[in-house]
Parts: sequence; structure tokens; C-alpha cells
Amino acid sequence: MMINLVRPDQTLAELCDELRLENPDYLRDFHNKNCHPTERLEGNSIGGKQILIPDKQQIAEINREVRKNNESFYDFPVNGRFPFVFDLWEGTYQISQTTYLNNEIKNVYEQKIRLDFEIKSTNYHFQFTAFDFRKNGEASDSKASTLSEMCMETIYPIRITINSQGEIIDAELTKKPKQIASELEKVKEFFEDHFASDYIEKMKKIVEDPKEVSRKFTNTLLNNFLFGLFYQAKLGDWTTSQTYNDFYPWILDAQPICFELQNTLCPKENLDDEFIKIKQKGISCDYRSLEDLFLTDSEYQKDISTSENSIDCEHFAEYVFSRKNYSLQRIEGTFLNFVNENVEKEIFLLERVIDNFEYTPNTTI
Repeated sequence: MMINLVRPDQTLAELCDELRLENPDYLRDFHNKNCHPTERLEGNSIGGKQILIPDKQQIAEINREVRKNNESFYDFPVNGRFPFVFDLWEGTYQISQTTYLNNEIKNVYEQKIRLDFEIKSTNYHFQFTAFDFRKNGEASDSKASTLSEMCMETIYPIRITINSQGEIIDAELTKKPKQIASELEKVKEFFEDHFASDYIEKMKKIVEDPKEVSRKFTNTLLNNFLFGLFYQAKLGDWTTSQTYNDFYPWILDAQPICFELQNTLCPKENLDDEFIKIKQKGISCDYRSLEDLFLTDSEYQKDISTSENSIDCEHFAEYVFSRKNYSLQRIEGTFLNFVNENVEKEIFLLERVIDNFEYTPNTTI
């Protein structure tokens, strides 16, 4: 048994996390059994107090008792990996991306997507459709937006394939390219300008090239959140994973940024908590400058160190899953890009659309 001086802003749950003790109530009970009656604790607020804490052997004994009573605040997966059942990704999701400049909202883009599970063999197959596009709360009536949406309607649905680890390995058309080209020609009838004609011709060239279809669809922020390396990261002997690298295309029309990432399993908010929450934190380890990312011939290469000209940015995310079946419920991601004296921020939000889903976050990323 030892005496620990708690930081002013520290809670009992945070101290338990440091000690690797799986239930704050048991730590409070341990302190109260061994302290002077005037120093007994109530509640979770312990900032600035002196707490009696168990040693490693006592912590192991307490945790055995916690698990025996099914009162652990941590659901550790077997062998460090959660058994995500990716066919349960099927459903409708509301997506939003909000852009900021120095905490001032610039634009809010929204859409819905639908994932329909087809078959499962060695891989998983879905049909993907996007619809209900909005900007700043309203359906855009601009000619460019209308053109883009009409073209997308001719191309969707897209069939995507992921492996058993949740990694997207292919995206392909479900319609014949000739059929799509014919439908795109009909779209031209609604537009008379050269811009629309050129745009449609570019779309026709894309759908004729399977590799380009796969590249353009897989290289999206949405698909990195749905099918990134996050799901393969293995937890260590407590709540954090080893660091790993992955790419997120946070900047429109630029190449994806390489981040060094780490996942942290959050404790339950209470013993009846229905959701598993995992936080992801990353810092850029990309040596390229912001300008480089817009060049098509500046693909990322390993073993090149960052410099003062490298992009300066951060990535944070919280993933929420059903504790019952590990189905995906919600993802909120935040991107901070430090440009000169300005901070460009973007928040990505994905939420499953079902009537009985009532998850409400109580923290801000």
C-alpha cells in the first residue's frame, strides 16, 4: 500500500486507468478501508487529495475479484483484437463534414450513404450508394451541383470488396460502362454549356477504366474511416495499441497524409454501458509540404524524414461500436492543419441511421 497525491484535475477513474485497476469503486473501497475516518472518499472527484493505493500484487488481486463479479469497466478483446463482424456494417448512415477557419464555421457538407451486404466468401461484398447531398443545410440548386449529382446517380451503386481484416481491396461498377455512358449522354440534354459537356466526357473516361474507378473510390476520407487500418490495430497489455501508420485524405484534391496513429480503449461510463468507444490519435509523419500534396507525382516514400517545410497537422477520432455485436454506430474525426498563423479544422461525422439508436456523446474530441 502506498500514498499517492492526486493531480488537481484528476478523477478516480483516471487514477484507476494509470494503476490498471478495472473498477473505480474498488479503489475507493480500498482507500476507505485503510484511511482515517476523516479522509474517506465519496464520488469520483478526488482532485488534490492524498489517496491510499494498492501495490501491484494487491491490484492483481482486486482485478481478479472485479472480474469474478463481472464488474470490470474494461472489455478487453481476446488476443488484443476485437472480432468486428463487417457484414454488420450494412445500413444507412448520415455523413457530415464541417470546415472551419480559426474556429469559424465556413461550410457544412452532408449526405447519406447506404451499404447493402451482398455475399460473404473469403471477402465481404457491399453495394454502396450515396444520396441526399446538402450544403449548409440545404440541397444545392447550382448547376455544378446538379450536374455532379445526376452523374453520380448514373454510376451508383458501386460494389466494394473488403477482406476479413476490414481493409478495402477493390471497388467496381455494378453497371456496364456502355450503359453508364449512354445514361451520361442523356444527362447532357439538361445542360447546354461546354463545362457540363467536358465534365461528362471526363466521367465517361473514368468509368471505362476499372483501375481508375477503384482508385478514385477507395481514396476517400469516408472509406478510410470505414475500412482503414484502425480495425487491424492490436491493443497491448492494457488499453493502448502500438503505433501504426495510415493515410487519411483530409484535404480535398490532395494526396492522403501519412499519420502515426495510436488507439486507446475507453473505459465504460457505467457497468451497463451498451457502447464500446475507442479513441484514435495521430500526428503527421509526412515529410511532404502542403504544396507537395497537390502534386500528382509526389507520392509518399518511406524513410524520408520530416523537415520544417513538412505539413503540420493532427488527427483525432472516436469510434463507437455496439458492445453486443461490435457493429459500427458512430465515428467522429477531427483534423487540425496549422498553416502560418491560422488553424484550418475539419470535423467528419458518421452516424448510423436507425430509430432506436440513442447514443449521445458527452465529450468533445
